[in-house]
Amino acid sequence: MPDIDHDMDMDMDMGTDMDTGTALRTTASPSPTTEKDHGGFPREVSDEPPPGLVRAQRLAIEVAEYAAATAQPGQSERELRDMIDAEVLRRGGAGVWTPTVVGFGIGTLSCFPTDVPSERVLWNLDLGMVDVHPVTQDGWWGDCTRSLQRGDNRPQAAALTAIEDLHAALLQAARPGMRACDWFAQFQTLLEPTGLVLLDRLCNIGHSLTQDSSYDDGYIDAYNETVMQGAWAVEPFIGNHLYGVKREDVVWFGPTRCTVLR
Repeated sequence: MPDIDHDMDMDMDMGTDMDTGTALRTTASPSPTTEKDHGGFPREVSDEPPPGLVRAQRLAIEVAEYAAATAQPGQSERELRDMIDAEVLRRGGAGVWTPTVVGFGIGTLSCFPTDVPSERVLWNLDLGMVDVHPVTQDGWWGDCTRSLQRGDNRPQAAALTAIEDLHAALLQAARPGMRACDWFAQFQTLLEPTGLVLLDRLCNIGHSLTQDSSYDDGYIDAYNETVMQGAWAVEPFIGNHLYGVKREDVVWFGPTRCTVLR
């Protein structure tokens, strides 16, 4: 798992390679080392993400990327949804904690749990997305979205490149002690030069995540001043009037280090 390692004693910024997990060192204010559980009592937050969370997120990534790689023109959203749900079980998951979302074509303009996959099919020149939410046998939740393209339409390819680059830059920007609204501000800066717009209906780019719950600490939006601790799913969803693209991963915010779960 790549670490974004923030050394509190450093005065200068250094680059990082997220694929190899090279450490990124930067100045940062010390963050609290506890977060609240469901009863409101503080619990310790370690720099190391819980193994159960890591397993759940790896399952989410494996299934989402498998679905994005194998989706075929002529396949319906509903058919791919059913395949994803079966794949979660086949790989050892217990099910999903919120409905699997699949969208093709104009179906990529919305990505919300109430969006029921339809008989709309993937064309041979098309964009699509899958949002997967597996639960492990021991109750941990994962969350992963991947976009896909079929064919060689250049504007669609440019949109896909834009979300991948923007998402990678957001991961690079994560640091201990960061507020949710500050991460959203980074997103707004990165979005402007793309010429695309935020499509999320609640105007956020992600949310908190715990072992058996989500959204407890709110969303990554312009108004949430919560200092991020523990797991946060970052999922920028951008596009235009024709289609949308989205990518989602989970970042663990520890006291001195942020880790992208892969």
